[in-house]
Amino acid sequence: MYIAMNRFKVQNGSEGAFEDIWKNRDSSLSEMKGFKEFHLLRGPVNEAEGYTLFASHTVW
Repeated sequence: MYIAMNRFKVQNGSEGAFEDIWKNRDSSLSEMKGFKEFHLLRGPVNEAEGYTLFASHTVW
């Protein structure tokens, strides 16, 4: 098993739009050999710097 992760800093107030983009995107991951699952995780809010941390988590 392999896990690929990416982190994203999303400006506070834009979290819903960011999630909608991911939810409605065209993806061919499920057609790729070895693909198991994908998750978009919402992490902590950094009020001081004005962002919410997100991570994408793809299992192969």
